[in-house]
Parts: sequence; C-alpha cells; structure tokens
Amino acid sequence: MNNNRSSRHENKEKKVNRLYNLLIAVVAVLIVFVGGTMILGNKDKSDNQAETTQNNPQTNDQKTDKTAKKDDDSSKDDQATEDQATDDQSSEDDQATDEESNDSDSQAEVEKNPEPGVAERKVDPSWDSVGTSQDAPAATYKKGSTDWNEMLKAVGEGSGISPSNMTVWRLGNNGGVGKAVATVSPKGSSSTKYRVQIEWVDGEGWKPAVVDKLQ
Repeated sequence: MNNNRSSRHENKEKKVNRLYNLLIAVVAVLIVFVGGTMILGNKDKSDNQAETTQNNPQTNDQKTDKTAKKDDDSSKDDQATEDQATDDQSSEDDQATDEESNDSDSQAEVEKNPEPGVAERKVDPSWDSVGTSQDAPAATYKKGSTDWNEMLKAVGEGSGISPSNMTVWRLGNNGGVGKAVATVSPKGSSSTKYRVQIEWVDGEGWKPAVVDKLQ
C-alpha cells in the first residue's frame, strides 16, 4: 500500500516538474520573440528614417536656401538703411550749404530802379578788401599799374566778373583820392554793364562799396 502511494506521489511531482519546465520554455520563447520584434522594429524605423532623408535631399537644401535668403535680405535691409542715412546726411549738408548761401545773400541790400538808367543797386556788407602792396592809392589811373590792377580786382569782387574776362569801359576818380568808379561788362556781352563804386581802406586796399546793374 505504501509503495503505491509513494509511486503516485513521484509521478505527480514529475508531472508538476514537466509543467514548470514547459512554462519556463514558453516564457523564454516569448521573451526572445518580443525582444527580437522590438529590435527589428527599431532597426526598420531607423532605416526608414535614413531612406526618407536620402530620398528628400531637398529638405536640408531648402532650409539652407531659406537661411541664406534671410541673411541676404537682412544684409539688403542694412545696406538700404545705411544708404538712406547717407542720403539724409547729404540732404542735410546741402540744406546747410543753401542756408549759409541764403544768409550771405540776405546781408545784401538790393534796390530796384533806384534812379533812371539803373535796373538794380546792390550794397553788400560782406564785401571785403582785396589786399594791397601799396601804402596809399596812386590815383593816376594808369592802365597796367599796380593801383589799376588792384582796383580791377575790387571791381571784379563787386560785379562778379573776373578781371581776365572784363571789358573796362571807364575807370576813374569818384570824388576823392580814396574813391573810384568803373563801368565794366563781361567780354562779348556789352549789353550787360555794371557800374561799380570802390573805396580805399588803409592797409587793406580797395573794396566794393556800391554796384549798379545798368539798363
């Protein structure tokens, strides 16, 4: 009787052991399967990603082009700003020059038709002496002399006509040793004449006093 019980007990333990072994084997197979699936899945995903990048090389190029275009646009904007600043500065400089010119002109006193035969009379405080190498004016009115040449410089200062481009119709005394008057015109334009009164300043030479534009 005891032998039969012992035999059944051993058989039961063997069956349980087989069942355990079978379960362990099944679990091991599942682990291997799941692990392999995960590894293969990640590999396929990586391959697909690489293939997508390879098949679409324009993506990176487009990003690079966009970045380059953005930098170029920024550079153009900076250049436009710099050019605008330069233009603004030039305009301000021109405006300042014009204002200085206007200020200089505004100092002059201009009178229209002050007397018969005179279209315009101008007196400008900004006129200056032309300098001299003489102690006093010679008052000889000799053409080509030092005094003559210095008087013509003062006449040119008032009329705006260079002595080298000046036709002298008259140059003579205007009521005293230190006063003279000249009638001149640009060469080749006798219809435009100026009567220029000049005065002597001791140590500084002749200077324009009154300029009449004749009719």
